[in-house]
Amino acid sequence: HLLLILNCLWIQLASASGLASPSTNNMALPQTYRALVAETTGNSFSEVATIKSIPIPTVGDDEILIRVRYAGINGGCETFRARGEFAFQGNAKATADDPFQLGAEGVGIIAAVGPNIDIDDYNVGDAVCFVGSAFSEYSLCKSTATLWKIPECKPEYVGLRISGLTACAM
Repeated sequence: HLLLILNCLWIQLASASGLASPSTNNMALPQTYRALVAETTGNSFSEVATIKSIPIPTVGDDEILIRVRYAGINGGCETFRARGEFAFQGNAKATADDPFQLGAEGVGIIAAVGPNIDIDDYNVGDAVCFVGSAFSEYSLCKSTATLWKIPECKPEYVGLRISGLTACAM
């Protein structure tokens, strides 16, 4: 069940429209996007995961909106997130009106930047790897500390943030 959901989401992301060219303007955004979310915690990822249509968020002053192209599957993180364990205990407060998004790490293209983001560092159209909400069509990064610019948008960069750093620490 979980693999079917993730495979369908990956196919939907991979078949999405072409990548934007770098520019200082925000790219055209849809009104809503699809995301794999959980409205409550539970015993397993497959028990809590559901696809929802979510309004595109307003990008805050120090935020970056990413058009997700590839999502990594980090079994440990997703299990802790689904169960509301360890660093994810706040997920137990999730509701149907305020679910938590799933997906630990991903790669995408910057779709919009907040006014306080230095466009010499991050620009619309730049490829990035990021942490958070990767099982969705868009991910809002609250800080540039959760993403890195990468040379190109390729799946090989998906595990660079969490899985890569964990492997280096072992």
